[in-house]
Formats: sequence, C-alpha cells, structure tokens
Amino acid sequence: MLPALPFHTRPVRFDELGQVLRLIRRAIDHGCRDHYDQRQRDAVFVSYASTLFGEALAPLETIAVEGARGEIVAAAQFDPSASRLRALFVDGDRQQRGVGSELLAVVEARALKRGCTSLNGAMSLNAVPFYQRAGFQPCAGPERLTTAGVHVPVVRMRKDLRR
Repeated sequence: MLPALPFHTRPVRFDELGQVLRLIRRAIDHGCRDHYDQRQRDAVFVSYASTLFGEALAPLETIAVEGARGEIVAAAQFDPSASRLRALFVDGDRQQRGVGSELLAVVEARALKRGCTSLNGAMSLNAVPFYQRAGFQPCAGPERLTTAGVHVPVVRMRKDLRR
C-alpha cells in the first residue's frame, strides 16, 4: 500500500455537495467496477444523489477529507442516532493509499464522542475486505438494497467501538 497523502478532515459545507457527489460517482465507478454492473453502480449513485442534499442538513455528520491542494479527496457520513455508517467514499485515484482507513478512524472517534458504542452499515461487496480489516463483522440484515428498481447485493456489518 502506498502511504496516505497529507490531508485533514472537516465538515462538508452545503456548497460543496456537488463536488462530493462527483467524488462519489468516481469512487463508485472505480471501486465497484469488478463487483457491480453499470446498472447497479448507477443505482447506488442515484441513491446518494437523491438524498445527500437533505441529509447534509439533517442531524447526520458529513465529513470531508481535504487533500494538499484543498480538494475533497474522500467523504464519509454517519448517523449518530442510529450508530450507522451511511457512506465512506475515497476518490478513485486515492484508493489503496490509507485515506479510507484514516477517515474511518476519524468517523469512529466522532461516533464514540457522540455516544455510539458501535457502528453498523450496509457495505458494498468490494468494500467488505476493507471493513473486515478495520474490525467490522458481518451481521444479520437484508443482503441487498433495492434502489431505483435495481437490486444491489450488500453485506450488513457491525463494529463494536468499545474494544
């Protein structure tokens, strides 16, 4: 693995949501290409595109990773009221460089501060090894999401943050 690039995290600003959506599109196209067909990748993107603006205003935390030139290179969103990791995306050319692991550590720390004792989510098939390395375990739940009429297989996972 290449070393992570220098970066820092901060909340996403409302005016940056378009930039975050473009990042999500690139991350899905790059990271999911071997696990999901084009219709499934499009459906996953549409699910985020159709809700991200409203969720950015909700009590969810949306975190940006800013690269050395001020560009957003990764983003995550979690819902502390449900201990749910809603999203974690790293731009295609930054994947496999430690950025996702660093961002996940930030999310976990913030979740603990908000009173969460665990994090759970519906993880894409391509991301399951990443989450397993980070200590997440498969758990019960639907094994697919239906988005825009398209079935997308997922693995429900959970991590106990108290360890």
